[in-house]
Amino acid sequence: MRNIDGGFLAAGDQAALDRREREVRKGKLALALTVVGGFVALIAGYNALVDFTPSSLVVTLIALAAAVGGGLLTKHLTHNVRFRVHKPNAGLVGAAKLTGVLVVFFGIAALLGSIGAPGPLRFVLIAGGVGAIGYVKALHDQQWVLFELDAVGVRVERTVVPWRDVTRLTTDPVGPGMTRLGAAPVNAEPLYVAVQDSELDARLLTEAIGRFAPQGIRLTRAQDSLGNPAS
Repeated sequence: MRNIDGGFLAAGDQAALDRREREVRKGKLALALTVVGGFVALIAGYNALVDFTPSSLVVTLIALAAAVGGGLLTKHLTHNVRFRVHKPNAGLVGAAKLTGVLVVFFGIAALLGSIGAPGPLRFVLIAGGVGAIGYVKALHDQQWVLFELDAVGVRVERTVVPWRDVTRLTTDPVGPGMTRLGAAPVNAEPLYVAVQDSELDARLLTEAIGRFAPQGIRLTRAQDSLGNPAS
């Protein structure tokens, strides 16, 4: 599956492209702060666990604060470059996965400290911990994102359709607390996915369509737009 983060605008809107690139650069800086803060927190936390000193605890707490702050800023900036609808409890499951990785990391760190493991082995552990966090995050997004819009196109579950191939977007209630979102590609069967209303912000969806979709792409009821694709 191709991740739709990145690419080119379907329409020749240079101003929108420049605006998106600025937001992406800001997001990368915030993400770098998160990664560096997390990396330092792992190192300092490992040292605090193996050979506790007040300074290592202070550095761990500061690095954790930087990582959390960077993560919140990244999340805020991400809203400017894409719109996502997740499966229910995606945030809770993601946090549980991250907690599990950290528990395993510090468990192994304690074991290595107790047997006096050499420095290179400790470095491998830290690097592996950072890599594991990144892998778990990427895999979680792949499995738990149901619907996504950005300047490149539409993602419905694991299928990505670039804007140049989209004729319309659709929404329909399909039951109590459920909405079916869809995208109709050119010369292909429409793609649909049902999402819980608790995970869908209709206002943000409308704003995202206005921000990312080319002119002529509208959000309509599927049954109302059959045979009347947007031009």
